[in-house]
Amino acid sequence: MKPLMTFRKIPISSKNIMILILLLLIFKLFFAGYFVTKRWGLSFSPSPSQAVAQEKSSEVKSEEISGVVNDEQDFEYLSLLDKKRSELDRKEKELTQKKEQLNKLKTEIGNTLDNLAQKEKGIDKKISQLITLKESMEEAELKKLAKVFEATPPEQAGPMFDKLDVELAAKILFRMKGRNAGKIWGYVDPDQAVRISRELSNMQ
Repeated sequence: MKPLMTFRKIPISSKNIMILILLLLIFKLFFAGYFVTKRWGLSFSPSPSQAVAQEKSSEVKSEEISGVVNDEQDFEYLSLLDKKRSELDRKEKELTQKKEQLNKLKTEIGNTLDNLAQKEKGIDKKISQLITLKESMEEAELKKLAKVFEATPPEQAGPMFDKLDVELAAKILFRMKGRNAGKIWGYVDPDQAVRISRELSNMQ
């Protein structure tokens, strides 16, 4: 009777031994992974619920990241606004101070002008008083001279009028009595008499 199966002798070599060892290791790793998956309920491919949960988790993380970015942008924007507001407040304060200084300067100038106006009024008043005093003194002096010429004989007074200034001579004659002035008039040089007459007409 012939045997059902015959085994072919495989020559044993170091190469065949290495291949056999590798096959045994792969087989062992495969069964080890299989038993670990069965025992702990692990799976290499996620279930639909796990996929949804992972997707939601990624969306939440994305929203959180986006929220952080938006918060940073809002913070930068608020910081910029605060900086602009501080700058505007500073400029407003400077303008207010300048306005106050201008108002103060305006008040000082107004007070100075008022003081100058009052001083000017005082000076004008003093000038007017001096003019009045001068005129009164001049009037007194002219009246005195008129009396002197009235007391002087006409033949002596006439030649004296020839040497006087025309305006002064006219003022003296204007203040003399008409009769005495007429007596002196006959002894005055004709040319001087004409000039004095013109000045007298202007005075009247």
